[in-house]
Amino acid sequence: ANISVKIDDEFMQCVIENKPYTQQYPIYSQKPAVQKEIDAVKLWKKIIHNAWASAEPGILFWDTISKEAIPDCYPENGFTTVSTNPCGEIPLCPYDSCRLLAINLYSYVNEPFTKSANFDFPLLKKHVAMAQRIMDDIIDLELKKIDSILDKINSDPEDYEIKRVERTLWEKIKEKAVQGRRTGIGITAEGDMLAALGLTYGTDNATDFSVEVHKTIAIEAYRASTNMAKDRGAFKIFNAEKEKNNPFILRIKEADQELYSEMLAVGRRNISLLTIAPTGTTSIMTQTTSGIEPVFRPIYKRKRKINPNDKESGTDIKKDVVGDSWEENLVYHHKFVKWLEINGYNISDLEKMSQEELNKIVEKSPYYKATANDVDWVNKIKMQGEIQKWVDHSISVTVNLPKDATEETVAEIYIQGWKNGCKGVTVYRDGCREGVLVDSENSNTNNA
Repeated sequence: ANISVKIDDEFMQCVIENKPYTQQYPIYSQKPAVQKEIDAVKLWKKIIHNAWASAEPGILFWDTISKEAIPDCYPENGFTTVSTNPCGEIPLCPYDSCRLLAINLYSYVNEPFTKSANFDFPLLKKHVAMAQRIMDDIIDLELKKIDSILDKINSDPEDYEIKRVERTLWEKIKEKAVQGRRTGIGITAEGDMLAALGLTYGTDNATDFSVEVHKTIAIEAYRASTNMAKDRGAFKIFNAEKEKNNPFILRIKEADQELYSEMLAVGRRNISLLTIAPTGTTSIMTQTTSGIEPVFRPIYKRKRKINPNDKESGTDIKKDVVGDSWEENLVYHHKFVKWLEINGYNISDLEKMSQEELNKIVEKSPYYKATANDVDWVNKIKMQGEIQKWVDHSISVTVNLPKDATEETVAEIYIQGWKNGCKGVTVYRDGCREGVLVDSENSNTNNA
């Protein structure tokens, strides 16, 4: 999870134009109880300094989120977005749920890491439709569990008033699930997908291809939700008139007029469908790059917290600044190993190689100049903004920066993220705080 601050367009404009900004409470009140004028640039510099120093806070561009959010077309039903889930990929209204599913993009590359590599779009379309149906089924399972919880609360012997708060909470959660049936289909292995196709992450060609993939996912997910509306009914509060000016819906209309017309006629099963989560644990299970991110390093060190008195602990034990003990292990990215195998390298020889020899091999691979710290931040922000157009929720993504990056660079990243239509931006400056991944080429304090 990361800490982010909600910032509106007016504040960003005041920062750029060096104008004062008016704060008030309650925020959206026509007659606020408290109102004061502040130096926008001074507050902005404080935010930037802390992001530079500790990678916190990130920024949520709240007006962009609100304008793009389809659920916000239904404010009278309580679907106004007020916050996000812990990693920021699902902007949510009160009492709604974060439901996630990740599609492994690498698995759609035929003959990966060869000159014949190609992407199986027909299979992706088929699986997106299946994924959307699975997610809708999950909502029904969730509703059954909520009913079981409510039955348990009702059967408990406590007085009504004692149980009222908990019962009301679960009733509201159930109401939001029934009304909107929100889902969150996402992806993992974006970085490996591009590398397997011979595309360098962060280049224009790679970004264009990624956008095409995410556009396909969006259209097919909305097609599946529309088809389910025929069989299962539209989400309870669907109203095409309320959604007609939503920017995301208009993109669907422009991309596939037939789908849009069908959606107008029968509705949609789910109020909002798509996301891109960090997929940290998921990517470890699939042995791929995580979410939309590039590979951290083809070769890196992973730190594992240990009990130094454990007999199974190794000899290479280090202590951090707070006295905790850690063990470091050299790790090779799984798909980099796949590239090695396909290109005739003997995997058993890797451990015998020097860092210089390993670097020369990496230079021949599609991961060269395409790692977290290699990708130019301008290209990373551009890619995020372009893909965001086809993700109706949000994207969890981090812009990695070298240790010597300046506060001015962090400020420019946030400003460009806002201008490019990103819903949120988070930065990580190499070495700014303790972590678990270590660049094997640098010192043990150079963590990410």
